[in-house]
Amino acid sequence: MRWTLNKKLVSMMVVLSSLLIIIMYIFNQYYEEQLFDTLKEKSRDLVRSFQLSVEEMTKKDHDDMKLLSFLEEVRSEGISEINIIDSALKISESTDPFKIGDELSDNVTELIFQSEEGRLITENGDLFNVIVPVVVKGEHQGYIHMIIDSRDIQSFLDQNVKRRLGAAALLLFTGIVIAIWLSTRYTRPIKQVVHAARSVAAGDLDVNLRVNEKDEIGELKESFNQMIDRLIELRHLRDRLRETEHLSTVGELASSVAHEVRNPLNFISLSVDHLMDKSAESASTDLLMKIKKEIKRLDSLVENFLAYGRPLKIVPKTANLIQVVEETLSLVYARAEKVGIKIDRIYDPLGSIEIRMDAELIKTCILNIVQNSFQAMPDGGTLAIELSEDGEKITVKISDTGKGIGPEKAGKVFEPFFTTREGGLGLGLAITKRVVGEHGGRIYFSSEKDGGSVVSFVIPLDPNRKRTEG
Repeated sequence: MRWTLNKKLVSMMVVLSSLLIIIMYIFNQYYEEQLFDTLKEKSRDLVRSFQLSVEEMTKKDHDDMKLLSFLEEVRSEGISEINIIDSALKISESTDPFKIGDELSDNVTELIFQSEEGRLITENGDLFNVIVPVVVKGEHQGYIHMIIDSRDIQSFLDQNVKRRLGAAALLLFTGIVIAIWLSTRYTRPIKQVVHAARSVAAGDLDVNLRVNEKDEIGELKESFNQMIDRLIELRHLRDRLRETEHLSTVGELASSVAHEVRNPLNFISLSVDHLMDKSAESASTDLLMKIKKEIKRLDSLVENFLAYGRPLKIVPKTANLIQVVEETLSLVYARAEKVGIKIDRIYDPLGSIEIRMDAELIKTCILNIVQNSFQAMPDGGTLAIELSEDGEKITVKISDTGKGIGPEKAGKVFEPFFTTREGGLGLGLAITKRVVGEHGGRIYFSSEKDGGSVVSFVIPLDPNRKRTEG
């Protein structure tokens, strides 16, 4: 059976109510039994007091100490005084030695007359006077006069009530604590959803709620996570649509500019070659060579511009990523040694990680990043390349110890035509981002001024990939 939130709350309320009823019943039974035992004990002491008084009245030899010692035992239970009155209405025996032999007061005499009429108990404030005539074999022997203090019994009853109230207060406090715990337990995940919703409303989609519940709250969290996934997909689609529109504009501009620029460049290049063949002076030849070099640079810029404007054609094939990295590094070894750049490989050069990719385009991406790192380290430094995988994707991380850039520029490095290098076109990382995106991956950049830069891109692994160790 699936425990919904409604069922849980109803079940908890039923359990709490049942526990409250059971515990209150147990407390009531306990205190009622205690009260019954106390009353039974008092009744037994009262009967014993009468019995002892009658014995003292009817026997010839009186034992005053016995009556006094008994009273000391029962005094705390409410019996404060016992008097034995003879037929002459004098106190013959008493728990108060000073009253022995005294005549009765008018008040007690009045009580004796009332007892003869059947009124054995009279109330005087907190005290009760009990007078019982004693008749043995038809012969009137006298009276037994007891004074009972009700304050002891009332104190016990008050204590009993206080205990009941204390038990009820304890149960109420326990119920409040449990209610607070339950409310906190069920409001905390709701607050998490509210906080996450506020973050999403502020534009932060990097939110993922952990789902531990199996009720409606769990369903709410799962729906929220699905909504975030959809929003991320929509954002990616929007970014790609915007990029596609931008590329379409660039492509149209590139196609129109290419003919207008390349034809004059080709004519100038041919003219320079002709002049170089005719010229015999070294100064003129050097000048023409510089012109030729600048023409090639312009032609290269136009080519990069056209390449960025053209749609990418990804031809994925199974290839060894480590081999692709090694082939790319082989193109820059000579330059690295010349400028004093050390290359650290943080992977096994003899290993093999086979994934489906367009090897030539991935090689271009790595080369673009490496060249940017070289340009940031004109006086030498360290270039580190790290490969890592977590079972679902592989990460290529390239870091350098170059000059770096500030945070205000770091967020623009993947924008077309943004560059920090004089004379650069700013399309290398933009093209790299496109290639990685076409492979279903993501690319990241971080840098600190004078603290180096890190470029890493993540590509999903093919489920049927092969990984071997050399």
